[in-house]
Amino acid sequence: MAMSTLTPRYVFGMKGDVMDNIAYVDESTVLYPAGHNTVLYHIEQKVQKFIPGSPDTEGISSLAISANRKFVAVAEKAEKGMITVYDLNTLKRRKVLTTADLGSKEYVSMSF
Repeated sequence: MAMSTLTPRYVFGMKGDVMDNIAYVDESTVLYPAGHNTVLYHIEQKVQKFIPGSPDTEGISSLAISANRKFVAVAEKAEKGMITVYDLNTLKRRKVLTTADLGSKEYVSMSF
């Protein structure tokens, strides 16, 4: 039996409880969290691209964009708080940051 997959085309809404929840990537692209995804919305072409949340996490808690607008850091709630850094050109994961010494399940604010 063939396995089918579900691929989102559009996500409506925005997660308001995320710190720094909206940012311009460039003059025509906006980045924001929606559900368990980070959405890149091209304003002129009206197209969305998605960075899915990591498995085994409870949701996004904070976003940060690098000063040169090449990377985004996504903090997610989990048993041990987790930060994932993505390349905004390729949307590929570059680095996952965690620590065993963290006494909290989430990071609430970040900056590059």
